[in-house]
Amino acid sequence: MVRTLVLCLLICTAASAGSGQPDSLTGPAPLDQFLREAFERNPTILAARHRFAASAARVRQSGTLADPELTYMREQMPDFDWSASFMQRVGLWQSIRFPGKLSAESDIARADETLHRYREAETVNGVLSQVKAAYYRWWYYQQAQVLWNENLKILRRVADIARTRFATGTAMLQDALKAEIEISRAESELVSLAQRERAAATLLASLVDRPLDDPLGRAQLTGLPPRTIPPDSLSLLALRLRPRLLSDSLLVEEGSLALSLARREYWPDLKVGVEYVSIPSQAVYAWNLSAGISIPFSPWTLGKAGGRVEQAEAEVRQTRESYRASRLEVLSDVQAGTARLESARDRESRYRRSILPQSREALQAGITAYQTGKSDILDILDSYRTTVDVSLEHLSSRVEFEEALADLERTVGSTVTIASVQ
Repeated sequence: MVRTLVLCLLICTAASAGSGQPDSLTGPAPLDQFLREAFERNPTILAARHRFAASAARVRQSGTLADPELTYMREQMPDFDWSASFMQRVGLWQSIRFPGKLSAESDIARADETLHRYREAETVNGVLSQVKAAYYRWWYYQQAQVLWNENLKILRRVADIARTRFATGTAMLQDALKAEIEISRAESELVSLAQRERAAATLLASLVDRPLDDPLGRAQLTGLPPRTIPPDSLSLLALRLRPRLLSDSLLVEEGSLALSLARREYWPDLKVGVEYVSIPSQAVYAWNLSAGISIPFSPWTLGKAGGRVEQAEAEVRQTRESYRASRLEVLSDVQAGTARLESARDRESRYRRSILPQSREALQAGITAYQTGKSDILDILDSYRTTVDVSLEHLSSRVEFEEALADLERTVGSTVTIASVQ
């Protein structure tokens, strides 16, 4: 009688357990779709795009003369009587920079425009890498939920076998209870994974500027791409394509232009003017012409011009060293990223081709042996946990590979999938 009651309780517990299926999904959601949306709508990318537009607008402002100055004077007004003024003057003045200064300013503005274009590309590079990382995490949590649902089916099968053996007196009650404990753990893990999957989806939605509660769909990953091109070739690509290196190189050029302009500041600027003078009381109506130059080489201002040159020279040296440091860092990252990518590829391949199939075969053989009374429940659960660990490690190795590939693409600075370059 007690045995029958216990069996009924176990059956009711198993029947009341939820299926643990992941939330309903709307359909396939390929990575390319999110990359396009991020490129078009991500706020960080849009901010970089607007910064470039501002630098482009500054190009039209550079290399032009300063605004002219129009003056009007009424002189010698007794008792501030406007109509009794003795003289009137109307003048037009224009400051003219020394030849070469305007063209240097224009060259600096154009270099700054190109610099912001490279910085925009580097921003896009970084944001798209973040989108990929978020997408792969999202895929991992979805696949982990699928895995744990499969685990639940296996555990319920083991629990059914344990209950059947307990009913026939060939197994102890603890066998069924241990299986039920594992089922509860699996259901708890499913709840946790659903929450993590939601958090990953929220991060992904924020990167592509979608509503945070938007049902994104199902993440998809295709097969592994072929082997990468040699690290030396990737290094050459990085030197040609990485926006960060291009912008740092351009900073050196821009610094040299600024130094050239600073040296030109020793040269005087010109100011010319034309003035119309009228003295009605004497019937005098005449024109005046004026011209003047600045004196940047005066003893009391010479230090200012020299300081500008010294500052520009120091900035040129700083940008050169920064470029060298960036170049060495990128080349080092290419080597390390290639090694990490190939290591992750080999690890994923080993799990997929040998370790995971062997662990699943061992689990199935153990279940069959337990069903025929040739093994213990602890052997089954140990084999089950090993299979779970191996399956999760296989998923992690795939994510690690995809993240390593995304990092290598960001390091090289190419929007083309590096692993597919022949």
